Amino acid sequence: MKVRSLPSLLLAGVLLTAGYANPQNLSTSPDTKTPGKKHPKLGLVLEGGGALGLAHIGVIAWMEEHHIPVSYVAGTSMGGLVGGVYATGRSPAEVKDVVETIDWDEVLRGQTPFQNLTFRRKEDARDIPASLQFGLRKGIQLPSGFNSGQQVSMILDNVALPYSELNSFNDLPIPFACVATDLVSGKAHVFHDGSFSLALRSTMSLPGLFTPVRSDDHLFVDGGLLDNLPIGVAKDMGADVVLGVHLETAPLSPDATLSSFGVLGRSISVMIADNQLRSMEQADLLLTVPLHDFSTMDYNKDEAIIKAGYDAAEAKASILSVFSVDEAEWQRYLAERNARRRTTPAPEFVKVTGTSEQMAKDISEHMSSLVGQPVDPATLNHDVMNLYGMGRFSNVSYSMIERDGKVGLHIQTEETPYAPPVVRPYLLIDGSDFRNVLFSVGARITWLDFGSFRSEWRNDVIVGSQYLARSEYYHPFTPSSNWFVAPRVDFSSSNYNLYSSDELIATYLWRRALGGVDVGYGFGTTGEFRMGYEGGWQHLSPDIGSSADFPTTSGGTGDVNVQFRRNTLDRAVSPHSGMDLLMYTKGFHAQPSAPGPFPLSEIQSQTFFPLTDHPSTIFFTASGGSSYGFKTGIPSFSLGGSQYLVAWNTNELLTNQYFLGQLGYTRKLVNLSPLVGTTIDLIGGYEVGKTYRIPNGPTPPNLPMDGFGGIIMNTILGPIEVAGAVGSNGRARIFFRVGRIF
Repeated sequence: MKVRSLPSLLLAGVLLTAGYANPQNLSTSPDTKTPGKKHPKLGLVLEGGGALGLAHIGVIAWMEEHHIPVSYVAGTSMGGLVGGVYATGRSPAEVKDVVETIDWDEVLRGQTPFQNLTFRRKEDARDIPASLQFGLRKGIQLPSGFNSGQQVSMILDNVALPYSELNSFNDLPIPFACVATDLVSGKAHVFHDGSFSLALRSTMSLPGLFTPVRSDDHLFVDGGLLDNLPIGVAKDMGADVVLGVHLETAPLSPDATLSSFGVLGRSISVMIADNQLRSMEQADLLLTVPLHDFSTMDYNKDEAIIKAGYDAAEAKASILSVFSVDEAEWQRYLAERNARRRTTPAPEFVKVTGTSEQMAKDISEHMSSLVGQPVDPATLNHDVMNLYGMGRFSNVSYSMIERDGKVGLHIQTEETPYAPPVVRPYLLIDGSDFRNVLFSVGARITWLDFGSFRSEWRNDVIVGSQYLARSEYYHPFTPSSNWFVAPRVDFSSSNYNLYSSDELIATYLWRRALGGVDVGYGFGTTGEFRMGYEGGWQHLSPDIGSSADFPTTSGGTGDVNVQFRRNTLDRAVSPHSGMDLLMYTKGFHAQPSAPGPFPLSEIQSQTFFPLTDHPSTIFFTASGGSSYGFKTGIPSFSLGGSQYLVAWNTNELLTNQYFLGQLGYTRKLVNLSPLVGTTIDLIGGYEVGKTYRIPNGPTPPNLPMDGFGGIIMNTILGPIEVAGAVGSNGRARIFFRVGRIF
């Protein structure tokens, strides 16, 4: 039997006499505000619980208002996050501000904010809008978590930055500890020292959702698996009285319907509840916050959850007030706490670790503008997210480090363990014509930093209704240069349907083999300019239809081209704001069946304007193209399908010159689970175009126009659209599409 020390026994006797050592008896309120009286050291222990952990902010706010000093803080998962931020000396309002800067929807979906992606990663996200990816480093390898938690990591790095060089978490304004689970040892790991930011990331790294945190010989995940309410940790820290905050949720109904993910989540909850119960029995005081009306994913209900924590503390005011101190002692406590707060010095150098020596040098040079300047969190986070947006690393974190008597900024990178290469799977189901549904699957396979920093080898492979093999090597002139060279090859085979009055009259098989090289200039993360040459061979032959009526066309092709692209959208799918612009001009010196050289130009632009903060957006599309009256052999432009003039079939409107305007509206209807996708949106709009007759071709409608409406479900496999359209000339149809919508 463990024998307590005499002071502990005396304290226990006082607590029992006062009636608050038993969590079930919270009514007695003895007077402990006698001036000069020594108060017991209070340890505050905060339970994990996802969004429910926001209730801890309310509890802390009540305690601060009632002048209750906290000597120690311990927590797990969200309790560790809230407790860790509070331990840096921040007020409850400041803790709330920190937590609210986290976009939890983005964090839980695990997608890098579109604005922070490099331009080429933006191309990936637009061309292949599925959010899944995997690697081929050692065979097929999936990520070890749904997301890396990069956005949370940056928030925590910013919080922890002034305390990067702590010898112990006891040196924080409020001594702190948190718990994680070490998958290597299979035991709970208590963080008392080391990297403060790493400790906070580790304690809330929920298995399967967040990538485990690697540190030396450890692999850390959420501490709630083994100790979700670390009462014993606070006692070991030296607390005389331990106050545990328990987040009470509604019991599971026997009739509840659970998905596979629901069963997994509930199973983890049962395991956590078991270790919680053991910890609750050890607490001197237990404050229960009733949260039956909320779930662990209700981050958008933060105000109500925080209020629930405040109200729970207020309901037990009679017992919690035992620990209140008078104004003079409270001010002394705050002064001592604030005296331990630190500020971040201006870095004198930048050190990069976790990657190759050459790449570390290149990144250090790229971030050298931060040296000698006061640390601006917004600028630093922007630079770090842009580095992460390259797609090369699974996590990028930062801290301060001392070297040779100088203080510098330490950028710690973690290379994606399953890559290179990175594989983005591709799925396209085009139901523009129910009588001829097109189905293709494939992948984009990319080797990043292939040959040198920022160089990459990108390959597309597609099979099904379309066959494609495309490869491009993108190589900046120097690791920091905006100028680049990009040789490429392209082999494809696809069906090319011809319609007359909504009837399919022929199907061509279109085969192409092309090669080219571009020289260009990149405009940061928003755009690029290219100029180059491409040439090769094309062959069109009728697959369905009479060869007498639909002749074979074959021959060489070649053109000099200039292209500019700019993308300022805020999202890859269902954008809310920004613009996507493409302009190009080609000068063909050869093209099958063309009587001679000809020019060709096209502009495509789409701009999105938010009407409200989240749900509603209007968008405007303006496009046009022309061969300037020259004959081109193969028609240059095609309208109809599931994107433009959608009341017509794909390739039903073939032309060498066109204009198109489209006014549309989208509105978010509901949020999807992060494990499924993002949102379900309503889409509708009106479009009008002008097409011009090709010599010896069918006469197109004078001014084709239509109205459309439907539903878009943005899933992890890509957007799924089901819509209908009614247009001029008696056109009306229902269509669907899986893959790129905009």
